[in-house]
Amino acid sequence: MIEGSVQINGNDLSQLKRHPEQAVASFARLVLKGKTVERAIHHASRHLKDALPVEQTLPMLSPLGIKHDDKVAALTASQQVELRVIIMLALRRPVVFLGDALDQLPAPARQTIGNLVRDYAQKTNSIVLFSSNDVSTMMRFAQTIYYFSGSRLTSARDINPSDGVDCTVTVTGTGLPIDVAMKMGAHMLGEAENQTRFLYTGNIQALLPLLEQNTITDVRIEDATVDDELMAY
Repeated sequence: MIEGSVQINGNDLSQLKRHPEQAVASFARLVLKGKTVERAIHHASRHLKDALPVEQTLPMLSPLGIKHDDKVAALTASQQVELRVIIMLALRRPVVFLGDALDQLPAPARQTIGNLVRDYAQKTNSIVLFSSNDVSTMMRFAQTIYYFSGSRLTSARDINPSDGVDCTVTVTGTGLPIDVAMKMGAHMLGEAENQTRFLYTGNIQALLPLLEQNTITDVRIEDATVDDELMAY
């Protein structure tokens, strides 16, 4: 028989089961309450030890153009997502569940929020979990990508900060040195007569010399899809 206890950040696991808010901040569970932005921040953090005070949280909203006296009901859907994410970071929990929050933002806001979340994880040594249907979002902000087929974990992939965003390359013709391409970061997705399709990770410029064969008649380079990623990894 095994005896003992499990602790997370010095807190017994049984205690955390009864009070998960002590360790976990969840985007899905965070509801904005309060007429103004300032009141919404106060309401979410008022009972949590170690949470940032309101006056230290408000400057985090400046790059997003959200002010302390803005009415929550008057914020756009995107701004409400941004506010919820900022509040989650201000709670300073060791585990943060973002869900698909980044996918709910337009590209400029996604970049700003993604950078804030990444800095938060690095500075606090916290674990941030998020899902995305956008490959570039995963490549830019994740340290490790976990691939699932339904509820089954199929593989995991560590991301090198120097990696480029994955792309899908379709080559029509013959003569592509496949072995060389694979050594450079290509992951084969399919081969047919006179056509080869692969996922490429890295600087696409380094791959171009391989595509300059006289027997290659056409090359298409597109952003990778999640389905392409699942096939490769």
